[in-house]
Amino acid sequence: MRRRLPRMLACLLIGGGLTAIPPTSGFEHPARSSLPFHTVLELEQTARLLAVLLDSGRAVINDNQMVLEGSQGNGLTPEAFERQLVEMFRGRAGIDLHELDDTVLAPRTKRLLRALVETSREVIVDLHRDVHPQATGFTGVIPAVFGSRVSARFTDHTGVRLKQTSLAPRNPANRPDAYERGALEAFADSAYPRETVISEMAADSASFRLMFPLYATRHCLDCHGEPKGVIDRMGYPREGLVLGQNAGAISVLLPVKP
Repeated sequence: MRRRLPRMLACLLIGGGLTAIPPTSGFEHPARSSLPFHTVLELEQTARLLAVLLDSGRAVINDNQMVLEGSQGNGLTPEAFERQLVEMFRGRAGIDLHELDDTVLAPRTKRLLRALVETSREVIVDLHRDVHPQATGFTGVIPAVFGSRVSARFTDHTGVRLKQTSLAPRNPANRPDAYERGALEAFADSAYPRETVISEMAADSASFRLMFPLYATRHCLDCHGEPKGVIDRMGYPREGLVLGQNAGAISVLLPVKP
């Protein structure tokens, strides 16, 4: 079962709990599944929120590149990071991570969101340890590095797999599988509806998968933009992306049973 759902509709699902929302033209109703429809919706909501939270952390790193590369290379403290992460996520998902008990989210969803916040903060602490206090200039602390570290640690801690992937990833560990490749090819098509995720219930109904598209920001272009083929400061050839172009996706694989 595969379905496409615009993020706007996702916000309605988030804001209204698991209230049924009439399908839109970009929505494919779940195919036959042994799971109740409300369970599928809960799984999709959880997977989507995890993707939004991971991307929000990446965005905080992206927004603080000047701080990270300034007179104090590790100037983004764990406290400042968490404060900005909470604010970013609230703006994107309409949920206060410090007030999860007051939401209608499922207990598992709340637990996983809290775990991802804690994991993200742990990675920031590690980055502080790894970067010399007097470091200046490029420190290598970029959204992709942050996202990879958070994803790996979160997967180890929870069994929920988060992964940054693209059609031509720099990190071999981020190579797409067949399902991810199909979604990435759809995202890369200029005719594909922008900001529309792709989700799927596995045939055995044991896991739920979701692909959350990413788009190139101005800071992304510092390494991934034009001119294509020129070696960037990380030592990789630039991909030649332009502002707003699809730049891969966050892949979520969520086991049905905790």
